[in-house]
Amino acid sequence: MIARRLALAVGLVLLAGCGVTRLQSARTTPRGHTRTTIGASLVHLGDRGFTVLGDIPAAPLDIMVRHGATDRVDWGIRLLFGLGLLGDVKWNLLDPARATALSVSAGVGGAVDPSAGLIHVPLTVSASHNVRPWFIPYAAVGYGTYWVIGYGERTPGVSYAGRSYTGDGLLMLHAGIELTRATGRALFLEYGVGLPVVNDPGDSYGFATNHFFSIAFRTGRGNLYSRGLDPHPAPDGPSGPD
Repeated sequence: MIARRLALAVGLVLLAGCGVTRLQSARTTPRGHTRTTIGASLVHLGDRGFTVLGDIPAAPLDIMVRHGATDRVDWGIRLLFGLGLLGDVKWNLLDPARATALSVSAGVGGAVDPSAGLIHVPLTVSASHNVRPWFIPYAAVGYGTYWVIGYGERTPGVSYAGRSYTGDGLLMLHAGIELTRATGRALFLEYGVGLPVVNDPGDSYGFATNHFFSIAFRTGRGNLYSRGLDPHPAPDGPSGPD
């Protein structure tokens, strides 16, 4: 019986768009607005440190686009491991004019590369609080199932473990801050950790614990909470210090 366990970066993080980071608070994009977030992460891979294949930094990029469907619901599309896409819907359970936001999100995505195919289904609960209109700490906990298809070549005559079809489960914990302006532009600083909790030995693949140190910039307009504080806000003025 053989079950090869690889760190997340070796198989997938080398590609742009890891799709594992959060890079958003619990707030949804205001209705009718579209925002784009571009970020980069430095990933610590356990025994491999911060590099893969010798001297190459484990530094995947993230690109995410979100659109506000209502004042409390938005949807997004982001790169997933470089060669795939992940779509999700996020619902803010609280009044968006409140300083505190609590949201749930769920999605589905897929990716392919020359070595394997992958299906991903994430579910995340996140919370955030506007300490100031421009300063928003946030935290999130999520669980994602990954079904890895066609990874690894099997040697004839060797006995392998059978698939459990549970997929590989990854518990994700995120903590970060959003520094935002009334225009909707924002800077994100985030730490996240991925903890493997379920392994399907039959897919010849396994996750290892990985740590993500991320920075991202978001474009766009519309800060619903800031507008709720001021009935006559300046549309292009800053909501806090630069």
